[in-house]
Amino acid sequence: MSNHISHILLIGCGAMGVEYAKVLKEMKQPFYPYTRSDKTAARFKEQTGYEASSGDFAAFLANHSQQKAIVAVPVHQLKSTAMLLLKSGVKELLLEKPGASSLKELNEIASAAANFHARVYIGYNRRFYESVQKLQSMVTEENPIRSIHFDFTEMSKKIEGSEISGELKTIWLLANSSHVIDLAFFLAGRPKSIIGFVSGHLAWHPDGAIFTGAGETDQNILFSYHANWMAPGRWEIEVRTDDSTYILQPLERLYSMKHGSFLKEEVPIAYQYDETFKPGLYRQVESFLKDKSNLVSLEEQCRNVKEIYLYLLNGK
Repeated sequence: MSNHISHILLIGCGAMGVEYAKVLKEMKQPFYPYTRSDKTAARFKEQTGYEASSGDFAAFLANHSQQKAIVAVPVHQLKSTAMLLLKSGVKELLLEKPGASSLKELNEIASAAANFHARVYIGYNRRFYESVQKLQSMVTEENPIRSIHFDFTEMSKKIEGSEISGELKTIWLLANSSHVIDLAFFLAGRPKSIIGFVSGHLAWHPDGAIFTGAGETDQNILFSYHANWMAPGRWEIEVRTDDSTYILQPLERLYSMKHGSFLKEEVPIAYQYDETFKPGLYRQVESFLKDKSNLVSLEEQCRNVKEIYLYLLNGK
């Protein structure tokens, strides 16, 4: 990228903001970072070398009018931040997942984006993992996906004892588990039929603790899912073709199993970015700045929340 291109706004300078800054620096993409907190701004300078603006957000926007923005603020601040950016004239906006705290808030952002003729995308960086790209290259017309299974079990004991707000914990499936759910249906297509079951509860997540179900996607691929937040476990996606079973566990690594063997062998991958930057982030930012390929649009996210995440959460 050349140095004469326009700046973009980077809103939020916490841990994710730092990761975005590393990518933008490598791309030689100029940007204006902003955070509400002076303390966060100082820490951002220590970690990245960049001076971040802090203080009044409206004043910052008045002095930094740009067409593009990346938003890496806490979930409960996503909607209000997005609305202010849209009103300020930003035309292309990348929001960290899940984009907002609820379907209602997502719809409000969508309405504002339509009024201001802007486009909004949601950052699901796991779509851009190099392990996922490698898997996609190995699934062909001659070797198509026949079935897929995914597990979105969460580390409930760790979450329970964390400083994560109670409000965020209650929407954890949307706020966090949606990463692996989105990736599974990105690979296999949208569900056209589904039946699900929910049982149990946790003190911090009363709406359910065990989630199972199955169905078929619009690509005629059978799928199943399981998550038990009351038991130990981790995220996993298992893709089966006629000649191989491919396993993403952890999602950053790809393994394969062949007929006649139970041996899981790691698939060699020439990692270009995922071992240097937060996995998936370089390609995600590249897509946002260029052709928007494989990004989750706001419209898609609204549909996903309504038709997938709320269904998995409620079992109906």
